[in-house]
Amino acid sequence: MERIQVQMEDPVFAPGVIKTAKVPIDVDPSGLSCEIEVFLGPNASIKTVTSGLKSFISTGLLQIVNAAITMPAVAGASYHVYIDLYVGGMYLAGYQATEDVIIPSGSIGPITWV
Repeated sequence: MERIQVQMEDPVFAPGVIKTAKVPIDVDPSGLSCEIEVFLGPNASIKTVTSGLKSFISTGLLQIVNAAITMPAVAGASYHVYIDLYVGGMYLAGYQATEDVIIPSGSIGPITWV
């Protein structure tokens, strides 16, 4: 099944910080038992870090579901962002953000004075 593209800004986070993805979701009808998982990785098969499954009940309207993730500890890398949606324990759809999460790195060499 092909993943649906989701617009997202290009976030830059420090290694190991905890960030919460606020995911807007609309599932019809209301009253259904649902779960999402937000994860980062090089592809949809490898989950470098994950929010785990976050449960919610559908409202039939747009609602925000929070999914906290600890950013990868490896600096100098970028990760694709994926979201899987389950309804009643059944996989409904997979999404991929259009931008990646970036974990920057940097260093400063020896200082010389003249």
